Amino acid sequence: MSFELVMPRAGLTMVEGTISSWLVAEGAAVKKGDPIMEFENEKNTIEFNSTGDGILHITAQEGDVVAVGAPIGLLAEDQAEYDALCIAPAAAAPAPVEAPAAVSEAPAVAVVQETAAADTGRVRATGLAKKIARQKGVDLAKVQGTGPNRRIIAQDVLDYLEAQKNIPAAAPAAAVADDVVTEIQMTGIRKAIAKNMYASLQEMAQCTAAVEVDVTELLAYRQKLVDNQEYLGCKVTVNDLLAMATVKMLQKHPTANATFDGKTLFVHSAVNLSVAVAAEVGLMVPVVKNCERMSLVQLHNAMTDVAIRARDQKLKGGEQAGGTFTISNVGMFPIDWSTPIINPPQVAILGFGRAVKKPAVVGDEVKVRSMMHVFLTFDHRVFDGLEVGRILADMQKLLENPELITV
Repeated sequence: MSFELVMPRAGLTMVEGTISSWLVAEGAAVKKGDPIMEFENEKNTIEFNSTGDGILHITAQEGDVVAVGAPIGLLAEDQAEYDALCIAPAAAAPAPVEAPAAVSEAPAVAVVQETAAADTGRVRATGLAKKIARQKGVDLAKVQGTGPNRRIIAQDVLDYLEAQKNIPAAAPAAAVADDVVTEIQMTGIRKAIAKNMYASLQEMAQCTAAVEVDVTELLAYRQKLVDNQEYLGCKVTVNDLLAMATVKMLQKHPTANATFDGKTLFVHSAVNLSVAVAAEVGLMVPVVKNCERMSLVQLHNAMTDVAIRARDQKLKGGEQAGGTFTISNVGMFPIDWSTPIINPPQVAILGFGRAVKKPAVVGDEVKVRSMMHVFLTFDHRVFDGLEVGRILADMQKLLENPELITV
């Protein structure tokens, strides 16, 4: 008897998952515990291991959004059972209405296309037929099914490909200026980001303040650390120094290192720094915990580790939860300043723009200095402009006197 595979629940709030990729082919023999599929939930990409032994028949394809507990595939006990699954009609598919026979002198291929166009339901095909169609770029809606209840089987796809060889090449069409619209469904991580960012702006009184800081000495200090990277055991980055300065600031301004549920402010003694990381799947925000206990080198190593695993979608459960404050550095782009959105239930987020050389007044002289904007978005329900001014003043002092960052 076949064994059903279902979409697992990865986290208490997960209600659906998006199949990213099947790691094994249709018809492959798998063992219990073998990694066979990857799926996205609202926070991460997760590997799914087979929950049984058998020959895999895929019923949910890559890109499909599947509810938790809904079937994604079947495991057949033997080849005979697998072959039966491949030609079996879809259980929930309604019996199609037979179209009247067409009387035409047109080639057989034209009849195939007419028949397929008359079927307005979901395309029903075996796993092997879908696999061949994907490999050959065949639109299954144009293929006539000869299986039970007109389900498309592998031979139907092969016959369609053979028939296409006999169709004369059409004359090149005249160039048209029609708009081509591509639909991109918001699924998995990107869908969660959109939902959370919208809710954040709707539920908080967010306001942004900024200060321009002279980071000439910070960049020189960082260069000294780079020159001694062999001794330190790592190559310290500007982002490391910005993060360390933020940790120092939060220890002096604990109300910024807090979470708020709308009624109660929870001030945290541990600085659990959420670090925004741009990944192909969307913005990832892993958390580096207990930063107040770390040296600069330890903080560098911890942030590098989570950033790499975030981009590779290899974060572990809980590594994006528990943050008390967020930093976002857009200095690698031509962005001077921004208005970052708070990551709830946190009450503030600190952003850093690019460092730009420009004329600045030093004492009574105009000199070329490296200047950077630091911007703080805060929840105005929690603290007002006075505290914001003090926070930005302390960040300016730390960044313009970098030796204070590591003491």
